[in-house]
Amino acid sequence: MRFPETTRDGSEGHRDALRRLDAAHADRHHKRELQHAARGTADERDAAVALAAADERLAAREAWVSWVERGY
Repeated sequence: MRFPETTRDGSEGHRDALRRLDAAHADRHHKRELQHAARGTADERDAAVALAAADERLAAREAWVSWVERGY
């Protein structure tokens, strides 16, 4: 049994998901710049870990937007 799919484009939840996705993109960009600047320093490992976490958050936000847009 499947539930009916109804898109939620334009809803407050969709707009919120897009805002969070934009913020995740900005955070990943910032973390990538920090990681690049930290190459060859004692902070390189921490910067790489922070970038990996930002990548995971971005992937989660992308999945959430997709879920909202499909109306599941």
